[in-house]
Amino acid sequence: MAIAPYLPPSSKRFPEGKRSKLALLLANDSPLRTIFYLETWLLLAACMQSLLFLVLPTLYAALPALLLLLVKIADTVLVSAGIMKNPYLRGSIQTRVSSQLPDSNGEIKAPGQEKIAVLLLGNKTNHPLGIFAPGVRDLGDHFMGMMKELYGDQESTGFLGASQWEHTDDNGIAEGVNISYWRSIEDVHRFAHGPVHRRAWNWWDKNAKDFAHIGLMHEVFEAPAGMWEGVYLNFQPTLIGSTTVLKKGDKLEGGQVSDEWIRPLVDASRGPMRQSKGRRGQLVKVEEHSDAYSS
Repeated sequence: MAIAPYLPPSSKRFPEGKRSKLALLLANDSPLRTIFYLETWLLLAACMQSLLFLVLPTLYAALPALLLLLVKIADTVLVSAGIMKNPYLRGSIQTRVSSQLPDSNGEIKAPGQEKIAVLLLGNKTNHPLGIFAPGVRDLGDHFMGMMKELYGDQESTGFLGASQWEHTDDNGIAEGVNISYWRSIEDVHRFAHGPVHRRAWNWWDKNAKDFAHIGLMHEVFEAPAGMWEGVYLNFQPTLIGSTTVLKKGDKLEGGQVSDEWIRPLVDASRGPMRQSKGRRGQLVKVEEHSDAYSS
């Protein structure tokens, strides 16, 4: 019996989120936040506030900041008191789930049956201009070109999905790390030698001597089947749980075959999925715990 995914399949690989464009722009994972150091943003805000005091009466100059602060305080109080719904829980899965990678047909037939490869691709800009430093825009364009190709052709690349993370080094410089998941390390190497990445590679080899301020790194490794697992509680789908696998449609809808995208998350609150060995397919008699499965 196949294991049922916890989340329903989707006709789109990544359904559109509910955040507005402004919210996305100002979010913690937005590149806008890392253009300058925190102190630079504070100084810019202080300058803007000072200009308001120069051109407006004191009350009117102070009012916008005071109103925004009051709104934030009221929001925090109402959410903490349970009067207002907690917006930070949107999309959170309020139970224990485990990542189980579907096979090439989009089926999760048993736990711990698929291997997985992980590529960590990092960059940083050791320059006071940050993302405006020489070469950074070109680097970003090459990276977006690679992501566009990967997300557009999963079947031939073995690419499953990626998450973007950030770290701050000892000098206060933001290091961006793209964590991507693949079917195998061979898929990673095949893409690395493909035309899109090759163009980026050639661009870097040609210009690297002029861009000593740009740091690049990668780490890649493969975990055999049964030698990796993931557990998430009160989390939105993230990392392996945020990847998707295409399940080719076997029925016609409106004259077309209906394909579905499957998230690799399954219920881990009961049955063999409650144990590490169960999640890795290492239990001797997994079939005795049939309550985690569906026909």
